Amino acid sequence: MKYMGSKAKVARYIVPIIQEQIERSGYETYLEPFCGGCNVIDKIEAPQRIASDCNKYLIALMQHIQAGGELPGYIEREEYAKVRANRDDYPEWYAGYVGFVASYNGRFFDGGYSGKTQTTGGLRDYQDEGRRNIEAQRDKLKDVIFLHKDYRAWNPTGCVIYMDPPYENTKQYKSVEIFDHADFWRVARLWSHDNIVLISEQEAPDDFVPVWIHSVTRTMNQNKTIAATEKLFVAKEVLEREEIVAAV
Repeated sequence: MKYMGSKAKVARYIVPIIQEQIERSGYETYLEPFCGGCNVIDKIEAPQRIASDCNKYLIALMQHIQAGGELPGYIEREEYAKVRANRDDYPEWYAGYVGFVASYNGRFFDGGYSGKTQTTGGLRDYQDEGRRNIEAQRDKLKDVIFLHKDYRAWNPTGCVIYMDPPYENTKQYKSVEIFDHADFWRVARLWSHDNIVLISEQEAPDDFVPVWIHSVTRTMNQNKTIAATEKLFVAKEVLEREEIVAAV
């Protein structure tokens, strides 16, 4: 699913790194506490896959998809405005669908309405593209355990964990509380004692090292893209303890 900060473009690089750790370690549980659009977990194989997120509308949408629920047709601008202003009057999965699929760049009511747009290549229907992307994920997500949960509520042990938090010094959702990056790295250190934790970010504290680096472009709005560098970090203690080969 299209989602702000989605790893769809780099999943083919990081999924093999994560998958190798699952197979090598023998850990049966794979956890994503910032599951977002599920563009990584839908490609991971593990005896147990758990996806959680603090956005209840996102989780409700994923559970609806998983259960084989029908998806709506084209969302007109007027309907988008109604749901945006009164999202709690609608089923959570529907508010999630409208917020992600009908918002520009999957920004959940924070990127402006996105519908059909005339481009140099012809008429482009962004909603139809988003709907088809979701449909393509159905079978891949059928056995995932979806939970509405803040990452700090987890106390994992013996898991392979992939974390894709809001990046520091980048634009965040207006509707979400300010993300505490220092506390995030504290939690990452704690979890690294008893788990294999891999983290997507651009920069990290000195006790974390990158095992993968890749240049990407990010879409900021309909007229602007920027160059950026994606990195996959692990704590030094994990790198020393586990057989992780850095691809940098």
